[in-house]
Amino acid sequence: MRNHIVILAAALALAITLVEGVHSVRGQGGSPAARSKAQKSAQAPDLSGEWLPDPPGCGWNPDDPQCSKLEDGTPYQPWALQKLKSERAGYGQNATFEDTTDPYMKYCDPYVNPRIFFNPTKFKFIQTADTVYILNEMGPFWQQVAMNRKTHPPDTDPQWWGDSIGWYEGDTFVVDMVGFNDRTWLDQVGRPHTDQLHLIERFRRVDSEHLELNITFDDPKAYTKAWTGKKVFKASHTGMGRYMWVCDVRANQRFDSDFEKPAAIPTTPAAK
Repeated sequence: MRNHIVILAAALALAITLVEGVHSVRGQGGSPAARSKAQKSAQAPDLSGEWLPDPPGCGWNPDDPQCSKLEDGTPYQPWALQKLKSERAGYGQNATFEDTTDPYMKYCDPYVNPRIFFNPTKFKFIQTADTVYILNEMGPFWQQVAMNRKTHPPDTDPQWWGDSIGWYEGDTFVVDMVGFNDRTWLDQVGRPHTDQLHLIERFRRVDSEHLELNITFDDPKAYTKAWTGKKVFKASHTGMGRYMWVCDVRANQRFDSDFEKPAAIPTTPAAK
């Protein structure tokens, strides 16, 4: 008799557990599609917080963080290397702010992904089941990463931010981007790209205070093969959006006339 009571108690406990499990799953959304989304959301790596580049840096080559040389092993197509050498950027081997060709400084063209990760401003992720939003103090800009489709539209028009799709691989958030125009720089020294640029970004939280980005550049028109870069970000605890970086052509012109040109080292006249 005692054994029968034990068996009945165990069966009752199992039944209660199963019912509670059903109610728990239904509470996550009801339909199979909703449950799937909830499970994906629950499995997503934690990217919360606000992130700053550490340090801001100027180029994507991790072996040359100070951009001391333009021919640094990056597999340029010949025209792309010549284009890079002709730029008048504020960073790198030939750094100058005088008569700059920087499309941001000169025209206020958008400071977009991936160059935006060199600016000393914060960004954060807003993670939902269908979309991950990347919010930037710079601009301020926001990027929308579709999590509910696996391919890019076949007729994506070239645009500043391209088209982004994403997914999770374990502890890594992967962003796949195409559909760019060719009017932006990849970094602060002026590396060019074309409308064939394809970016794969992999964000991984190393610990509570650090985020790592590994990026693959694939642009057969500008580079002879795909190449990679790396950047590290640190957590910021000063609050998002305290300062917004809005480009103003007139402000840039005033900065050039009041600070950059006076600071330029005058050229010594050649001896006669």
